[in-house]
Amino acid sequence: MSSLKILIVEDEILIAEHIKDLLNSFGMEKVFLADTKDTALESIESLQPDLILLDLHLENEMDGLDIAKIIDETLETPYIFITANSDKLVIQKAVNTGAASYITKPLKISDLFAAIQIALKTIPSIENKCLLVKNEGSTLRLPVMEIMYIESNGNYIHINSKKGKTMSRQSLEWAEEHLPNRIFLRVHRSFLVNANYVSRINAKSLFIEETEIPISRTITTEVMNFFKFL
Repeated sequence: MSSLKILIVEDEILIAEHIKDLLNSFGMEKVFLADTKDTALESIESLQPDLILLDLHLENEMDGLDIAKIIDETLETPYIFITANSDKLVIQKAVNTGAASYITKPLKISDLFAAIQIALKTIPSIENKCLLVKNEGSTLRLPVMEIMYIESNGNYIHINSKKGKTMSRQSLEWAEEHLPNRIFLRVHRSFLVNANYVSRINAKSLFIEETEIPISRTITTEVMNFFKFL
C-alpha cells in the first residue's frame, strides 16, 4: 500500500493532518492534502490519485457532492466521504453517488481502515486503467496498456499508442510518475517504454515494432536486468 497515492480533501487542517497521520500508520506514504474545491480538482488532475478521502462539506455545503459528481462522470478513482453532516437530505444525496464508502466524524481508526480496505477493492486493475492527458484544451483518457512508448520533445511529450500518437504539454517525469513502474521503464532521458511491446533488445537500444529506441549507457545494466526478470 506504500505506493498508493491518496488525496485528502478536507478544509480543517488539524483533521486533515490527523487523517494523514492515520494513513501513514497504515503504511500509506504518498498522502496529499487539498482544502478547497478548486485545489481538490487541480490535485486530482495533476496527481491522478488512487484513492480520495473527500469531506462532504467544504467552503460551501455542496462542494463535496460537486467534486463527487465530477469524479463519477470523468474518472475511475474510488472515493470515501468523510463528514459530520447529519442532514438527511444531504446524506441521501451522498448515498446516491458512486462513493465506495461513507464514514462520520469524529473518525474511528477502525472505521477508516475498514472503509479504505473496501475502497481499494474497487481500484481498476492495470488492464483497465487510463492515463488522463491534456490535449488541445481537452482531457483524453488513454488506456495504459495501449501505450507503447513516450518520447520527450522540449516542453512536450509524444505518447505513442496502438491507436496513434498524442501530443501533450507535460514532462516525461510526469508520465513516469503516473504510469505503473512494473511495466514502464525509463531507458533514456527522452524515452519511457512499455516493456510489453519490446520485441528485441541489445546493450545500446531496444525495438518497439520498427522503432529503435536508444538506451542510456549509464543504466544499461539496470535496463537489461529489468527485462531479464520480466
